[in-house]
Amino acid sequence: MGAPAMGLGLPRCEDEYVPPSGWLHERSGGRLMDVFPRAHVRWALQERRLRVAYQPILRADDLQIIGHEALARMLTQQGSVLDAEAFIDVASEIGLEPRIDADITSQVMSAATRPGPFAASHGKLFLNCSSAFLLQPSCVEQLLDHHRRWLEAWPGVPKDSTPWVLEITERHLDTDPGRLQSNLAPLLDLGFELALDDFGSNHSAFPYLLELPIRYLKFDKTLVQAAADNQRGAQILRRLHDMAEDLGIIGIAEGIERKEQLDKVRAIGIVWCQGYLWGQARGLLDMPAG
Repeated sequence: MGAPAMGLGLPRCEDEYVPPSGWLHERSGGRLMDVFPRAHVRWALQERRLRVAYQPILRADDLQIIGHEALARMLTQQGSVLDAEAFIDVASEIGLEPRIDADITSQVMSAATRPGPFAASHGKLFLNCSSAFLLQPSCVEQLLDHHRRWLEAWPGVPKDSTPWVLEITERHLDTDPGRLQSNLAPLLDLGFELALDDFGSNHSAFPYLLELPIRYLKFDKTLVQAAADNQRGAQILRRLHDMAEDLGIIGIAEGIERKEQLDKVRAIGIVWCQGYLWGQARGLLDMPAG
């Protein structure tokens, strides 16, 4: 949909690379057994084979959809669809995650200017963004440009109203939050909001809570699922929710797959939720990106 952002050069693919036989379907415990071929990330970017899938975010009490999270998907040359977890770590290792972020955010924000099931008029749109992407001035300018186009497409929308939520995952909290906030200032001034993803996983996000105007806290799915199965997990999730509530931050429970998990989230008081209980993430994956 949107053109790649300037300043995000794409490394050349290895000319003679041949993927190992059967790498696509070899899994163990839900994880790919073989390392995802680096060249395939480059090829997918060059051939415009990244797509968006949307997962609904709902109010826990009445299950009304209040927004969607945009998730990256990759079409293989054979026509299969890969979830981001299959390739995003490799993309990060070789410095191409900002290019993926640029491609996906461009697709989402361009689509939001047109009527459709995932238009911005249908609620908040959560965009996964690495700190490496958000620290590049050209990437921020790309987001600003798409926002301006969105305002032009929907002239009745107040200029300070925006559906965009930049979702920063905890595995990317390797940047000085003050520097990140300074770079994001033009977006925040226009009403862009920030979310911390995977809160309660392996890394500490508290410096970001201290210095960034975080509006949403997405509780890690492993913790959410554990809360439904044991008392200790429930106590931890409840304390994190209480902290978010005290800070005026909206908590979002990720990874809801069973009714028991939804019941626990409701009992704790978490107001928003998402997960496969309401079906797989969906989107127009069979449509060309350009």
